[in-house]
Amino acid sequence: MDRIQLRCRAHNQFAAECTFGTAFMDNKRQAARAARDGAAAAEGDVVPWLRRLGFRADEARRAAAHCENIPDTPLEERVRVALSFCCPRPPSHSGVAKNLLKAGHLQDGP
Repeated sequence: MDRIQLRCRAHNQFAAECTFGTAFMDNKRQAARAARDGAAAAEGDVVPWLRRLGFRADEARRAAAHCENIPDTPLEERVRVALSFCCPRPPSHSGVAKNLLKAGHLQDGP
């Protein structure tokens, strides 16, 4: 633990450039920026629609993250995928109702 140093962002970047080289660090920064911009674009078109449906910002962002692997899919389908994450379909209870009818606990019709 003696060799660990806490640096501000600028000095950390300077140290990284000294260690790995300026060109290498520039390439890493560009790659990180491109990945961040791509994720923001994928999230950016789904999140507003989920927010309009009443989801909180954090819920909408979590749901939009499930659409990152289908960026070329139409917006409508990506929103459906996000909604399926937020609102999974409840299990069907039709079998339960049939069993209750058979047992005489429910009446069929009015």
